[in-house]
Amino acid sequence: MQVDWIHGKDAPSQLDRLSGAASEPGVLVAVFDSGGDGGDLGWEALEPWIKSRAVTVAEINGRLASPALDVALCSDLVYVRPEALLQLSASEAPPLPGVIWALGRAGRRALYRGLMETEDLSAAEAVELGLANRVVAAGDPLSLPDAASLTALTTARDLTRAGAFGAPGLALELASFRLLFASGDPNEGARAFLEKRKPEF
Repeated sequence: MQVDWIHGKDAPSQLDRLSGAASEPGVLVAVFDSGGDGGDLGWEALEPWIKSRAVTVAEINGRLASPALDVALCSDLVYVRPEALLQLSASEAPPLPGVIWALGRAGRRALYRGLMETEDLSAAEAVELGLANRVVAAGDPLSLPDAASLTALTTARDLTRAGAFGAPGLALELASFRLLFASGDPNEGARAFLEKRKPEF
């Protein structure tokens, strides 16, 4: 499913619309063209988007500012076109909560860049810093997760969101592995392979 962010409309209602579309398992692509409506989106407004059941994918096509940028960077996967520019902060004001959350998720270098420097971020630098996953050439399709098994897809999404490391990370991985086997998908996959047919998840 694909939904466009419409600049000029009320940002909270726009985000409610996206969050509603992402309330069911699957893949939701949110397309962000050049713009940014100004204003603010509080953290409480962003939380349903970050915790959505769908795997959220952002496609950034031009120069993007907050609050649209906050929503884009809080997606599970972020793809940028070569001409994309990310305006992390407005003049001397600090970035908004969604951008700060995304900077923290990306790591210390990204956090330093977003908090200490005010220049727009290019598509290539966004990928280098971990704010975006990949630069996708104009006209090329996005690389989207295969939604053949929604259980596997949402489990992989949850593991990515958790950001757990060490013993807690291994425990979460084991629990997810057990969940996937309980879903029956592995049995169907093996049966379909042996019977030389397409699996039905």
